[in-house]
Amino acid sequence: MPEVSVIIPVYNTEKYLRKCLESVRNQTLKDIEIICVDDGSTDSCPDILDEYARMDARIKVIHKKNGGLVSARKTGIAAATAACAGYVDSDDWIEPDMYEKLYFYMQKEQAELVTCGYYLEGDYTTEHLDTVDEGLYGKGNIKYLRDNVIYRMECRETGLRGGLWCKLFSTRLQRRVQSMIPDEISIAEDKVCLLRYILECSSVYVLKKPLYHWVIRQESMSRESKGQGNDYLVRINHVYNYLMSLYEHPHFTYVMRLQAEIYMTELIFLGVNKRMGFQNRNLIWIDPYWLEQIPPHAKIILYGAGETGEKYKKQLCKRPDIELTAVADDGGAGYLPDGAEVIPPEKIDEFPYDYIVITVKNKGKAGKMKDRLKRMGIADEAVIWCEQPEVYWRFVEAEICTDACGAVESKKNEAD
Repeated sequence: MPEVSVIIPVYNTEKYLRKCLESVRNQTLKDIEIICVDDGSTDSCPDILDEYARMDARIKVIHKKNGGLVSARKTGIAAATAACAGYVDSDDWIEPDMYEKLYFYMQKEQAELVTCGYYLEGDYTTEHLDTVDEGLYGKGNIKYLRDNVIYRMECRETGLRGGLWCKLFSTRLQRRVQSMIPDEISIAEDKVCLLRYILECSSVYVLKKPLYHWVIRQESMSRESKGQGNDYLVRINHVYNYLMSLYEHPHFTYVMRLQAEIYMTELIFLGVNKRMGFQNRNLIWIDPYWLEQIPPHAKIILYGAGETGEKYKKQLCKRPDIELTAVADDGGAGYLPDGAEVIPPEKIDEFPYDYIVITVKNKGKAGKMKDRLKRMGIADEAVIWCEQPEVYWRFVEAEICTDACGAVESKKNEAD
């Protein structure tokens, strides 16, 4: 019997599938089975999977009618024979020692779940880790993990990263949990499954090391921008109904309920900005308060030419006394959709400026951009980066701060 079952749901990812399969085949943990579930692909994925199955006896291919990601995962976990199971999306890839490390901690700590971090591969690579402390959460402290699994309130970030693909599960328990997830859930599938698993399991080991590479595909982003989400509110409602069903679970705390409601708010905001096909994309994405930091008649350069940079540039119309002299980007020279020229950062000194405004939301990426400017000899006081938390966090912090959550929970327990 293999030590780990790796389940790969596959649907029309022919451009990426071979790299994914190679990264799983070449794991340093060799005693694995690789279960590929072809969920009715209409491209060359079925042929690629069959080719690899002939090449590697550890690969098992299941061809099925299209039923969505949840359905494919259910099929895969039902076929798993190892005591531990993990998932890999077919357009992603993993570090060579990912399953060796996850399996080591699963055995060493006798945990029912081991979770790690990941790299987000988009226009640039960023590292994402769980925000709770590394270590084992069991009988004495798993309630703390449950209260922080959706968000770690003090840092306004996810406590445990929601992706199922950066985790190793008990096959027995995951098979039962996955069967509880309705097939019609087509957004937040990973989040609701993880939440249910945390409620059912008794021990979790958190490994704060990135081992998975989550690839953001341009074609997926393009579909979002063209409004292929007209049923988004219906899809949110499926998630809402499922979360409501968890409220009566004996391990579902009052703090978890508060956070679940914040999460639903996040999904709604995501829909407005990305998924509902609104003509004014990113309507509530960037708070224009950053303009208040720019003194009258200043000359500025925007550093970052992505969607966020475009939003900053658009908001400049509120301050006609500010002069935009250039837009710089690490991607090098080019043009914005409105025809504005984009320059590489090393040409910044060729343009007049009083301030350089970094136009990314990710704090880690902003730090790297600041460091680059500093190496170029640009003074710290000439560089501006404004933290841009999602707008609903302002209201959350006013209504449901971390201390308030704890106080509410204590009162509830006293009443019980």
